[in-house]
Amino acid sequence: MFVLTEPILAGSAIAAGTSSGGRRFYRGRNAIATGNLEWRRFEDLPADTPYWDDMFGNSARAGLTAAKQSLKPAMFVWGLMACVAALYYAVPATQSFFTALDALQKKMGLLFPFLGMGLSVGLLAEGVKVCMSEEKRWTKANTGNAVFNLLMFGFLGVLQSYFYTLQAKLFGTGTSWQVLVPKVLVDQFVWTVFLANPYQTILYLWKNKEFSFKEVTAQMTPFKPFWGTQILPVLITNWAFWIPMVAIIYCFPAALQLPLAILAVTIWVLLLSILTATKDEEA
Repeated sequence: MFVLTEPILAGSAIAAGTSSGGRRFYRGRNAIATGNLEWRRFEDLPADTPYWDDMFGNSARAGLTAAKQSLKPAMFVWGLMACVAALYYAVPATQSFFTALDALQKKMGLLFPFLGMGLSVGLLAEGVKVCMSEEKRWTKANTGNAVFNLLMFGFLGVLQSYFYTLQAKLFGTGTSWQVLVPKVLVDQFVWTVFLANPYQTILYLWKNKEFSFKEVTAQMTPFKPFWGTQILPVLITNWAFWIPMVAIIYCFPAALQLPLAILAVTIWVLLLSILTATKDEEA
């Protein structure tokens, strides 16, 4: 599981893009005056690719800073989901609720993850943003953001449902370490790194570039600094929340993992939206 929002994406990317420790990032910084040497113009030379250790260090610091800022809401969601897990296993009276949730999921099919993820990250987050704003007025821009997030995260929710099914086939079900550890590792270091993280980051970039594929391609070239400054810091931020979270989610039976993941996403996005809007108001 991996869900990011644009404020976190922008903040982490900006922080990760700063230089560090006296190392040069660009050739132009040490360029000498050209004088009469018209045969070579140093300002036209392409910038050096950032050193990997500089880039990783900056991204790690940016990601950890964002993770610290969201630690309190993260702890709240972890505690709440842990309580839900405890209720499921310790309180028989709650079984009817979980049975009804599973029945609803089966009845709706793929529409369940599409609407669950899409509405929580799309409509809910945008609604909170409007409610927390001074104007408290829903605009055309809010509609565009809500529809974009609905489609993007709705499709991601469908992919997530197939991924959970694949995880169950590969590693089985249950709460033993032999089942939980590989599921968490594959979730966070394969699925998230190679699909969920790039998928969301690139699509947000596409939206921010007014849906221009040319602009997106230019921003992503060369790919190494793009990955190191745009994708990596957000990945580190989300690892801090989702590694403990998916460990709790995989403790549930396979049929309930997707609905509980959607519940966790909904609460997490709601808290992040309130936190971000509150900071904007203070600023």
